[in-house]
Amino acid sequence: MKAAAILTLTRPLNVLLTGAAVLLGIDLGRGDAHLPALIFGPLSAMLIAAFGNIDNDLADLPIDRINRPNRPLPSGAIAPHRALILSLAVLVLGLLAARLAGKLPLALAGAAAVLLLGYNRWGKRQTLIGNLMVAFAGGLPLVYAGLVVEPSPERWKYLWLGFALGAAFHLARELVKDIEDVEGDRQAGAKTVPLVLGEKLAGRIAGGYLLVVAILAVTPGILQWCNSIYLYGVMALLTIPSVFGCAQLWGEPSKTIAARWSIIIKMMMAAGLLLLWLGAK
Repeated sequence: MKAAAILTLTRPLNVLLTGAAVLLGIDLGRGDAHLPALIFGPLSAMLIAAFGNIDNDLADLPIDRINRPNRPLPSGAIAPHRALILSLAVLVLGLLAARLAGKLPLALAGAAAVLLLGYNRWGKRQTLIGNLMVAFAGGLPLVYAGLVVEPSPERWKYLWLGFALGAAFHLARELVKDIEDVEGDRQAGAKTVPLVLGEKLAGRIAGGYLLVVAILAVTPGILQWCNSIYLYGVMALLTIPSVFGCAQLWGEPSKTIAARWSIIIKMMMAAGLLLLWLGAK
């Protein structure tokens, strides 16, 4: 297997964002943790995320032959049986690293792996259920960080807020991605929102939901849970762009538009996490 193909299979940007989310969560928590937990906490989260991504490509191979033929598996750069071995190896390493971070991190890492496996093998093809499963998983890094450092109840507030923001924006992105993937999902017999309700209505649901989430995201700043950096940053980087996203998705939600906003929402999630870190009092 070529190193570049293996790296692509793990979706390194998503893996790095997961590790960064745990690191920021650890700093937000400001609890007590020994050095191994600080090292193996983010590392284990990244490995579990990589496992989920590899398994997702294995489960989606028939769909990706249509939607993403250049991915390592449909392009033939990596054989499926080798990818399966790699995914299992990464999972074992992730669970071992989680155990070194603590018993509670191990329990959550194991639960997250089961959740990702269930999403890949079943939930992804169910109407809205799969979207909710992956959105929940997307918010877990902040909770995972809390289990690593065991913060005070006051600091837990910011970690649960990060979980809520991460899950909410992940759900928006998943709804948009379903529009992007509609051709392959139709061939695979999936029951995603665009295939059940139609692409136009799905675009309106995704755009409207994105706008509502981005508006609600300013609430912690208004309630003064976070400082003005968070409040004005969210307005500039999340709320205002979401107005344009809602307008585009409300109109004609083409595959090109959906692909563009899938990337933009990922950037918005990263910006929101950074703003929460900067804005926590």
